Amino acid sequence: MGRFSTDTAGMSENIGVAALIGLTLLVTAIVGLNVLVIDDDTGGPQANFTYDYVSQNELLIVTHQRGDEFPAGDLELEGPAATVTWAELANREPSAMIGPGDLAQLSSGNAYGSRVSARDTVTIYYNASGSQNRTQLDQWSGAN
Repeated sequence: MGRFSTDTAGMSENIGVAALIGLTLLVTAIVGLNVLVIDDDTGGPQANFTYDYVSQNELLIVTHQRGDEFPAGDLELEGPAATVTWAELANREPSAMIGPGDLAQLSSGNAYGSRVSARDTVTIYYNASGSQNRTQLDQWSGAN
């Protein structure tokens, strides 16, 4: 009774190897499905902006490059001098939609009311209808 046959030991090793291969395939399949099939988009607003800094005039031109459209009154640009809406900067109605190709200028000659330094940081937020929950869309960290 205390002895195993060599056939039984070989069978146990084969079952162990098959179980490990099965688990490996299962884990690989789950990871593959997460990467390929499941959409990890949070559903939040998204947009990309480009920035043109004009050093001789100390102004910043912000262009909506691509992404979602937003009401002009819901986009806030916050710098060290002020926080203003896109509508105020671009002289647009707050309900006007801002999309790719639209631009706004931050300078001392408009609603921003101050020059933009090459060392300033300007952050763009989406603030849905003046709620307290702002979403950061992009940031300009000065001219390099």
